[in-house]
Amino acid sequence: MKPGVITVFLSIVLTCVLSLVGALIYSVRYSTARMRTEMVMNMGLQSVFAEYNRELLKQYDLYFIDTSYGGAKPSVSALKDHLRSYMDYNLHPAKGLIMWDAADMTGLSLSELEVDLLSYATDQGGRVFKRQAIHSLKDHYGISIVNELRKNLTDYKHSGIDKMDVDREREKVAKKLKGLDLNQGNYPAAKVLDQRAGILNLLINKELKVSDKALNLDNTASHRSNQSGIGLVRPDEDPDSMANELLFNEYLNWKLSCYTNDLDHSSASYELEYVLNGKNTDRANLRDTLQTLFIMREAADTMAVFQDEVKKNEAKGVGMALALILLTPELEEPITDFILFAWGFAESVMDIRTLLKGGRVPLIKSAGDWQLRSVGDLLLFNSKSPQTKGQGLSYQDYLKLLLALENPTKKVKRALDVIEMNIRTTEGNSAFRMDGCAEYLEAEAKLNSSYGFSFEIRRDYGYEPVIE
Repeated sequence: MKPGVITVFLSIVLTCVLSLVGALIYSVRYSTARMRTEMVMNMGLQSVFAEYNRELLKQYDLYFIDTSYGGAKPSVSALKDHLRSYMDYNLHPAKGLIMWDAADMTGLSLSELEVDLLSYATDQGGRVFKRQAIHSLKDHYGISIVNELRKNLTDYKHSGIDKMDVDREREKVAKKLKGLDLNQGNYPAAKVLDQRAGILNLLINKELKVSDKALNLDNTASHRSNQSGIGLVRPDEDPDSMANELLFNEYLNWKLSCYTNDLDHSSASYELEYVLNGKNTDRANLRDTLQTLFIMREAADTMAVFQDEVKKNEAKGVGMALALILLTPELEEPITDFILFAWGFAESVMDIRTLLKGGRVPLIKSAGDWQLRSVGDLLLFNSKSPQTKGQGLSYQDYLKLLLALENPTKKVKRALDVIEMNIRTTEGNSAFRMDGCAEYLEAEAKLNSSYGFSFEIRRDYGYEPVIE
């Protein structure tokens, strides 16, 4: 063999081997950089979503990123800055440390970053918030709770209470009795009905206190123009279905205060009553709620008293005696009806007082459920103590019925008002806005490598799973 042949052969072989090794190193470097790009983006998004508003979770079991980060107003730029800082840290973990930078075979750096397609709590009339509230309730109580709520609503609609106009029927009777003095003797039915004026003072006994708080509704969700995002990212799920609507009502009862459930919130004492009425004082919201409840109970009690033969016969006896005293025997029937209306009215007052004291009142009463069991009790109803025991629905149960009958969009927006008012009283949240709270976003980034290649990546992330 001639001298130098092995050396040339070895050089050729080594050239091939080194080329292969170089190609493998490049391939590994490229694959590693691509994998690291994905990891950095995913870890960055996870870190951003770990910055959910702590007070919102603590008080309302909701997960949202507050894009204001305690500032004066929401800012997508602030959110993007947070994402950029997390990605930079994961690209350069030794950054800022008093040491040499760690060895890095990828040479990646973040060159471009965009955050878009956010889903805010107030989107689509607050349905993004509503859906998460429903999921929160399901996680705590399951969906079996819907059965009782649906039964109460069905019983109410089938009872015919909502179709009975007591005022109109009573006015028909009153016209027949126009000019007669029905306050004679020991049966002052007219005086009972005269007390309809000033309903709040009549329904609440002296020992029950009423909050005089004024609600600061300035710049709350339903009183301003809200920024909008892409809305629900799961349009296949309907937050307004009957079952979900009932679950949302239960969520409101779980998280919001009312007259019989004081949660010691400084902004408002009667938050459920505000959701129902939208007034700017506790007193006004309670008054309107009690008036609505009273109309419901008066319709139920009046309907019941007209169907109770024992009570009708007792009222008829009194009506007959009063008609003879007034020398108008032909008006015996309208006088009897007038007494029955007064009986239903007085019983309804007792019902509301019972509810406010924490008692229960059946939607449809049987004879044994009545508190004023005789016509003579009408004389004392205003000083009679309400019962605090018994079966039926509580004050909060009746509020659930009223919520089920309320406009869904108004209900959600007013609930957002309540949340904003309460969160703003906590440290670092004085300018808190629900339309700055995001539960989903998409981000796109471009990363360049010092070894000559670049990667573009787009990812979405949210607190709710996305159905593709």
